[in-house]
Amino acid sequence: MSALRRGRETPGNERLGSPFRLFQSAVVSSDLADGIYKIAVPLLALGISRSALAVTVVGLAVRLPWLIATLPAGVIADRYAPRTVMRWASAVRLPMVAVMCALAATDRLSLWALVVTAFLIGCAGNFVDVAAQSQLPRLVPVGQLPRANASLQSTQMFLAQLIGPALGGYVAALGSGGGLAVVVALYVITVWALGLLPAAVLEASHQQPAQTSEAPEGKRRSSLRSLVGELGEGLRYFRDRRDLARLATAAAVNNLSYSMCLTMLPLWAVAPGRLGLSETGYGLLLTCLAVGSILAGTVTGRVLKMLGDGPVMRVGAPLLGVCFLSLAVPSVPVVAFGLFAYGLVSMVWNVAVVSYRQATIPLPLFGRVNAAYRWLTWGVIPFGSLIGGALASTAGIAWVFLIAGTLPLIAAALLPPPRPSAAAGRTGEPADAPAEAPADRADASRTALD
Repeated sequence: MSALRRGRETPGNERLGSPFRLFQSAVVSSDLADGIYKIAVPLLALGISRSALAVTVVGLAVRLPWLIATLPAGVIADRYAPRTVMRWASAVRLPMVAVMCALAATDRLSLWALVVTAFLIGCAGNFVDVAAQSQLPRLVPVGQLPRANASLQSTQMFLAQLIGPALGGYVAALGSGGGLAVVVALYVITVWALGLLPAAVLEASHQQPAQTSEAPEGKRRSSLRSLVGELGEGLRYFRDRRDLARLATAAAVNNLSYSMCLTMLPLWAVAPGRLGLSETGYGLLLTCLAVGSILAGTVTGRVLKMLGDGPVMRVGAPLLGVCFLSLAVPSVPVVAFGLFAYGLVSMVWNVAVVSYRQATIPLPLFGRVNAAYRWLTWGVIPFGSLIGGALASTAGIAWVFLIAGTLPLIAAALLPPPRPSAAAGRTGEPADAPAEAPADRADASRTALD
């Protein structure tokens, strides 16, 4: 609670500062590269084979690292400086993307080479993403986390989802690996920007006397037993936070549905699919996601102030299910609006949930607890690719979207995300997330999220 009070005392109109802007530059350059890469990869797969099985295998390779690498990434993000983890992981991706680029440019890229390199690049990217969420609370005060997250995510969407998919579509249409060379250059910019990022941590805004067993960074043992012990510590904390568990359930169901839809959407949208789009048109169609998210980023803070974070967390998840249902309509305008609405709702929901986690999980445990959360919510994505491929092969692609849209509605009815309690501050005290929090706690929770 003391951390949340300090966040409440932080003026909301203060500048986020140059360290945050430098961090934002590193993140958005990385995500712009990811936007090009993640759109180009499935389209490159379509160029090799148009079978649903080939697209499914590539989609699985892109998403499987979340299931395998997330928990180890959380331990590493807590043992070492998050910016260092981000920098080295970004550097590791460079030669792998360069190899994929060379093979694509010379028309020697086989399906299995694409699968292997996509999987390895995804593992490195997972370390970048986990460490990035651990780094942000070290750069801005608690009270500015919602504003910083909204600024960061809206910028990410503009570059990674608006510009990236369009560029990715053009790259695939040209049939060369030239666009992947742009990805390499952007990763170089990310490594350079992270090297300039100061190592200072905002201890005054993020003090927490959480009881942890970890030793100082320089004295930590690197044995497998110590790594497992540190991971277990984070998992136990996550287990005791029932508010986080219920939010993770809602996010996991929606991510499963999202993976089902996005894996099969190329076959539905790109000719001879039902929507009849070109590869470039498909990339432009996906920009509707970014347009919705960018518009939401400008009003997210006001929406949270007006409605409160609890209603947003409870209503947002089932609304995303309705967006998935709209994708089953064989009409480009309807699908475009569904993607737009998904971007709009998911931005507000994500800012509320991410800011809440960053404000209530102790920093010494944040990497591991956040990794456990993301392991559940993102670890289901590979299964979404498999389920989507199986449904498309047996029942038809339209059924993928219908079932994907129904799942979040069922989950919301059976296990709706509760209003999070503000009791879980940086003190490490777990929260039970009652249905109605006392007035003082509710006010502190809203302030920490605004």
